[in-house]
Amino acid sequence: MHYIAAGSGPPIVFLHGFPDHGLGWRRQIESLCGNFRVLAPDLRGFGLSDKPRGHAHYALLPNLVQDVLSILMAEQLSQASIVGHDWGGTIAWWLAMRVPSAVRHLITLSSPHPRNYLRAIADPANSGYFGYVRRFQEAGVAALPTPDDLASWVADADDRQALVASLRQSDPEAVLNYYRANIPLGRVPDIGPLPLIRAPTLALFGTDDPYVPASAFDGTFREVDNVTSVLALPGAGHFIHHQAAALVTREIEAWVAQPLSNFRHLA
Repeated sequence: MHYIAAGSGPPIVFLHGFPDHGLGWRRQIESLCGNFRVLAPDLRGFGLSDKPRGHAHYALLPNLVQDVLSILMAEQLSQASIVGHDWGGTIAWWLAMRVPSAVRHLITLSSPHPRNYLRAIADPANSGYFGYVRRFQEAGVAALPTPDDLASWVADADDRQALVASLRQSDPEAVLNYYRANIPLGRVPDIGPLPLIRAPTLALFGTDDPYVPASAFDGTFREVDNVTSVLALPGAGHFIHHQAAALVTREIEAWVAQPLSNFRHLA
């Protein structure tokens, strides 16, 4: 695992999504590294991190969750605040469920709780949002746009160039394996009982996200056994850590700066 490390203080791990890389958190890293130890990996298959062959290597459990624990181990940390966008958010949810002691605060961006995400995919009313998922699963690399096209959402020219370079180093098959290994083909069954999230949880999303319907965040409070805040950003799309960078950074800092004693745990 390749990761960026900057600053000192309470640790925050930033997990990117698709199509992105660790440096996609540049604005958050620059703003927060003065007061926090900021860690931002390239997820496996992306950028400079290893790219094992075969879709089983990209299963959330245990592989993608274990990758985050490996970074904590490398930093000699037992716990950190975890921030995740898109697939990084899904990894963060599962980490908080399966290894609650490792997650001090949980913050997700454009990433519903896994139960609600799969329910949204299964709902025929949302077919307009998730067509790309099925294309990636079925058509494979032929359905994947070029790195330049995948990076076209980045407004800043230097950031876009850095993302293009990272995507050219990524493995297209590995990237698609996130969708193949973790989202069932055909009918999507409902997830059974899951552990409640114990960490204080902040979920942020854009109301104009073309890939995730806002309704997928409606059940968030039922999945968390602690203080929970769901914040909708009017007019924002999917990549809110870029589109509303200053606001998102302020919300992250305000959430992770609070001592756990400020939150009321119900367990």
